[in-house]
Amino acid sequence: GRADTIMIAHYDKRTKQPKIVSIMRDTFVAIPTQDGVEYNKINAAYAYGGPEMVRKTIKETFGIPIQYYAIVNFESFPKIVDTLAPSGLKIDAEKELEVEGTVIKKGPQKMSGEEALQYARFRKDEEGDFGRVRRQQQVMTALLSNSLNPLNSWRIPEALGNVRGYTQTDIPFSFYPSA
Repeated sequence: GRADTIMIAHYDKRTKQPKIVSIMRDTFVAIPTQDGVEYNKINAAYAYGGPEMVRKTIKETFGIPIQYYAIVNFESFPKIVDTLAPSGLKIDAEKELEVEGTVIKKGPQKMSGEEALQYARFRKDEEGDFGRVRRQQQVMTALLSNSLNPLNSWRIPEALGNVRGYTQTDIPFSFYPSA
């Protein structure tokens, strides 16, 4: 199928700050194929050739080389959040919303992995995918902040080992911090 979300993560060694950039899934691009080029939404690149086709399309469209990829599905995302933030992920929900039976109240709260997934997926309002991308960024920023919090550093090696089991990735194991 098509990719639901495409994000590019970068760690700036100089400032020691992570950055995450979202590419809206409906961005119309030239996708390189064996027969030349097909114009379609960027999320179709995943259906055409998996992560390698997405990597190639991003490089050719935006000039951004992608070193590694990680694929997380809807079943794994809540498990990852619950592993990295076992007492809940701190999110200040911008509005009250409901997605697939999950009701999110407006305001600061701690979300479970399932609640964070539904909050990030919501797009049935006047903002559509723009609001959805902003909420995805909010969830990922909170997840990174929680993971990088020095108070949680003792759990990082075990948590990353568990998280790696929930993803499909080409990130080498040596890339992860050790205990």
